[in-house]
Amino acid sequence: MAPQNQQTRLTQPQPLPGRGLNPVLCIIVALVLLGLLVGLAILITYLTLRPKTLVYTVEAASVQDFAIAKDDHISAKFNYVIKSYNPEKHISVRYHSMRISTAHHNQSVAHKEISAFKQRPKNETRIETQLVSHNVALSKFNAKDLRAETTKGVIEMEVYITARVSYKTWIFRSRRRTLKGVCTPIMINVTANSLDGFQRVLCKTRL
Repeated sequence: MAPQNQQTRLTQPQPLPGRGLNPVLCIIVALVLLGLLVGLAILITYLTLRPKTLVYTVEAASVQDFAIAKDDHISAKFNYVIKSYNPEKHISVRYHSMRISTAHHNQSVAHKEISAFKQRPKNETRIETQLVSHNVALSKFNAKDLRAETTKGVIEMEVYITARVSYKTWIFRSRRRTLKGVCTPIMINVTANSLDGFQRVLCKTRL
């Protein structure tokens, strides 16, 4: 008997099922990207509108061991209580460095470096510092003027603030900027060491 022709079936290999994307992961990635875009928009708006002016005041001032030598050199310990206020509602301020100095008629007689600190929105920070003058040479004019003021019991000083600051909102931080503040006149009673009775002085600040 002749063999029957057998039909051969050719089966095509079935494609492997593709691995679908996890919908939960997609949602998380989309939310993160949306948050980044919103934060970037807030930062750009903030930098465009510029931050509010930081408020500085000298709350109290006194002096100890005040003396002017015959060779016009001054020695003294100047005590200051300075208050810093951040008026922003949603932006914190980072002080990377700060230098406080005191002067008479623009001639610096003492200064001090303040440690870095952070200021949250609507926060008031109280800075108590002592600036020490040790045998600092004065100009002839300043020595004469300070001696005259000393005889009246009150000397007129100035306080200067210089700081490097940056602003932060959410995860975005601005570039570092230089804050400058001038507080004047600071009227200090040389006959009393107490901080009481001092009239608060509002400082002028700029970035």
